[in-house]
Amino acid sequence: MWLTTLLSCANLVERLSKDGGGIVCKTARTRRGRGSGIGRYSGGRQVVRPNFLHFSGNQTLPQVVASFLLYILYIRSGLRLQPSSVPMEEAPICTTGNAVGMSLDERFAIMRSIGLESSDEDDVRRLLEKKVAPVCYVWCDLSPSVHIAQGIMMVINVRKMVKAGCIVKILIADWFACIQNKFDGDLIKIRSIGFYMIEIWKAVGLELHGVEFIWLSDEINGHSDEYWALVMDISRNNTLRTMIRCCGIEDPYILNEDLIDSLDSYDPIDVTASTLFTPCVHCACILFQKADIWLLSMDHEEDLYDKLIRQYCKGMELENRPIILPHNKLPNLIEHPEFAKNRDPAWAIFMEDREVNLSDKLSKAFCPAKVAEGNPCMEYIKYIVFPWFGYFEVLRAKENGGSRTFQNMEELITDYVSGALHAAEVKLALTEALSKILKPVRDHFAKNREAQNLEEVMRDIRHN
Repeated sequence: MWLTTLLSCANLVERLSKDGGGIVCKTARTRRGRGSGIGRYSGGRQVVRPNFLHFSGNQTLPQVVASFLLYILYIRSGLRLQPSSVPMEEAPICTTGNAVGMSLDERFAIMRSIGLESSDEDDVRRLLEKKVAPVCYVWCDLSPSVHIAQGIMMVINVRKMVKAGCIVKILIADWFACIQNKFDGDLIKIRSIGFYMIEIWKAVGLELHGVEFIWLSDEINGHSDEYWALVMDISRNNTLRTMIRCCGIEDPYILNEDLIDSLDSYDPIDVTASTLFTPCVHCACILFQKADIWLLSMDHEEDLYDKLIRQYCKGMELENRPIILPHNKLPNLIEHPEFAKNRDPAWAIFMEDREVNLSDKLSKAFCPAKVAEGNPCMEYIKYIVFPWFGYFEVLRAKENGGSRTFQNMEELITDYVSGALHAAEVKLALTEALSKILKPVRDHFAKNREAQNLEEVMRDIRHN
């Protein structure tokens, strides 16, 4: 009897090896719909090895022998398990449980802490009252050198949104980088940057099961008719002057060519048609996703795009205008950036910085004594260190007043403005705090082979 079972199993293994079949573990995925996104990093198929050598106390000796021989046949057949060609389903994201037990005021306070004061604060409160799990999109511009605002501040904000019960979707703007001809317009290269940034977020502790990653190129290619119709509709309802203002072009004569002849000298700004069309394309990307809340990247001019979207929705009588949260930005570390060398890396802290880089940058950073307002080092402490650790520690010798742990920004500002805390001590403590934050990134890329391969690709992109 057991011999017959063994022969049947052997025939099964041989048939699988010839057919190239595989054993696949299915997970649940929500049905692909408008704005739901595809290409999630953490979902999909999971290939598993057959559990031939799992023995239990209830198995007979012939069954054990059969399992062992079947495993040998599996190895000798050269069977390599491959993902099934049939698309699997991803696990749906459920964050509504995060808001259970929290009052409306508590949820609103969490969302309010993300950024600056906004005229939409009442809309945010009404949205949270209306929806237990509003959909929040986060725009991600791609860069082979990840600014600490993209690496740490974004993770902090995403955690806050998830805690408030929001469904968070990170939109990786690969298509947008491609049409702007960044990184030679090579979509494969651009996507590798996206995967590299996801590795960064993994390393600092972003819970991948709590967010959904969406590739903009997949969204637009999958719904191009709907997307481009929206782009053209936005362009029809806006003037060229509005587009120039949104692009940040400062040329008073670009629309008044008749006045150029009266000038002694005029150096025109070369502006391509695609540049002027970019705001329409960009706003369509934002409106296309049917989001409740948008958190744009640090490079966006939130006010200009918010006004453009607001005016369009008002003119078209669209009630479901997305709320754009204006979040905090980190200042330049250089005192006079206009006089700095071109592309001087000392202007900011990046996720790739090693301890020696941190020490060198922060030792040269602008940190005026007894001045907290407009002090870039104090801004880094306020928006990076305190939200991450909940405190700021300054280590000093007893003769210099001893170590001090600040529990909030007000305590730190009081000591710094009074002169009880010196600029050099702040810089040293900030270097130590940022080094602790970035250590998991260094460790991850030192141990993970896949991450190392991506890091090598990023080095090539930066140097080209």
